[in-house]
Amino acid sequence: MLTLSVLVKQAALGPWPLVGEATDAVVVESAFIVSAVDLAGWSQIDADAFRRVLLIVSLSGEPPQDRIEAAVRQAARADAAGVVLATGFSGVGSLDRDALRALARRHGIALLIAPKDPAQVWTRTMRVIRKEREHATGHTGVELREMQRESTRPDGLKRLVRRLARQVGGSAVLLGQEGAPLHAFPELPADVLQEAATEIKRVVTREIRAAAADLRDCVVHVQSIGADETGATLVVVRKERFSPAVRELVTDVSRLLALCWRVDDLSRRRRRADLADTRIREVVLQLLMTGNVQAARRVAGALGPSLSEWIRIYVMAGPPDDRDRLVAHCERVSGGRAWIIRCPVYVGHIIILTPVADEVDEVDEVDEVGDVLQVYAGQVNGVDVGGSTTVALREMASGYAQAFHALAVAQGNAGHFARFSPRGDLATLVRSRGQAWARSALEPLTAYRPPRAQDPDSAELTITLRSWLDFYGGAARQLKIHRNTLAARLRHIEHLLGHPLDDIETQSKFYLALHILDGPGEGDGPPTLEAVLDDPDVRRWAGIQVTPLLRRDPELFMNTLRVWLDNDARLDATASALGISVPGARKRLTRIEETIGHSLLSGPSARYEMWFALRVHDV
Repeated sequence: MLTLSVLVKQAALGPWPLVGEATDAVVVESAFIVSAVDLAGWSQIDADAFRRVLLIVSLSGEPPQDRIEAAVRQAARADAAGVVLATGFSGVGSLDRDALRALARRHGIALLIAPKDPAQVWTRTMRVIRKEREHATGHTGVELREMQRESTRPDGLKRLVRRLARQVGGSAVLLGQEGAPLHAFPELPADVLQEAATEIKRVVTREIRAAAADLRDCVVHVQSIGADETGATLVVVRKERFSPAVRELVTDVSRLLALCWRVDDLSRRRRRADLADTRIREVVLQLLMTGNVQAARRVAGALGPSLSEWIRIYVMAGPPDDRDRLVAHCERVSGGRAWIIRCPVYVGHIIILTPVADEVDEVDEVDEVGDVLQVYAGQVNGVDVGGSTTVALREMASGYAQAFHALAVAQGNAGHFARFSPRGDLATLVRSRGQAWARSALEPLTAYRPPRAQDPDSAELTITLRSWLDFYGGAARQLKIHRNTLAARLRHIEHLLGHPLDDIETQSKFYLALHILDGPGEGDGPPTLEAVLDDPDVRRWAGIQVTPLLRRDPELFMNTLRVWLDNDARLDATASALGISVPGARKRLTRIEETIGHSLLSGPSARYEMWFALRVHDV
């Protein structure tokens, strides 16, 4: 906006301000020519008629002092921007300047004398006002709208600083809370910042809100950004002095910068909160998977909702980029009662723990969440859902494995949804008679005491082995350790157990031993695995596992499964042994997954159970 002092300088009117201190803050929007005689007679003038208008009073014929006083009094009552006494080319004549100065101070209005013709004063004044309006509309207004668009971009702070620097024809620097430069354009004027360090420090510490400094070859304007909580500061440097329009632009941009700063700060806070929420949910999942139910409940209770005693587990697979949308949908479906966890191993998976009121019969149980997820999976491309049976919270690992096996089936059917079909669990079946063998097999690991306090103990190594048997390389993501750390732990576990972990037989035995010791067991039982498996119930279990393959295509499916397990579940070796391509071998195993209703290629895998089933069946 144009002020009276700037107008006087730019219009080259040549007046003498009689009340100089009032001219710096007075805004001028227009100018109007009146005569002292007419103005003095306007007793009914509207109080808003001449607001921010500069009144140019013609003094032709040198009217008496009382008429000038009446004109000034009326202009002050109308809240005019000021009064210019245009004397023409005859000069100030007999005007008493001291009396006029006292008059202006008494009425609180800027009073000036211009030894020029009123029309000439008006013409030059309006030319300056028109240019200022064009500048404000063509630069400040339009540019401010462009800057508002820039502020909505992800890097809005940087864009605003660059745009402001170009607009003012200088440099702009955004300082952080401690005064360190965050963004600068076109380059950081370090020497200028050093010279203006005192003014900058006073603004950074919030001693003052703004400051200016005249240096050798430039002018520096320092402006605080927003409220005190932002703590940011804007420094603008240019060679020319800051006109009112430029100062107004800097002020407006500082408001946009403050808004961008708050939005960015809120975004950072939300990302940190979302990350903390994700990490807490992963911790709860890890505690449940390792059997620490009470600890999991305490952590979950702090975040909410609380964990139910009985749960049903779903695993939803979809595009990784859509995982946030899928999580939001699951929240709506469950009414906020389910525990929803972004799987730390598979980036496209979501694990959903839905509460079940009581342990009820599966036939009579109502599964509202499962029904809605089934419809959703059938309607949305790229989404598959697998669900478990109702399990106790302490059996989270078993329930997750069920849901994961069901997911493998869902990915192969038209509805993209499947529920787990239980056909017995070997570890549960032999738990009472396999205690002695399982304890003996894992004793070197469970009895281990690390030589140094910072080394992983037996519990940590046991969790590592369990996770690796389920997820192989993905165990590093689940355990939140580096893959080199995982490899070092596995070498240590191999050394303790005295067996390499690279063959499927060793993996299957330790997998079974770990799951036998997961639940309560009574008695010791036989000391060897062969004796543990030599049981009619185990033979019936093995027959149940292989029956779907025998009914479907015994020669093709049974042979493929045997070759795959004989080659330690390696696809390339299996394809070579069968004389087919790797994609061909994968396709056969995928069909086997659909037939048995369990996952083989991805963990948790049923490869260990199928290894035992084939061994018992063949015997």
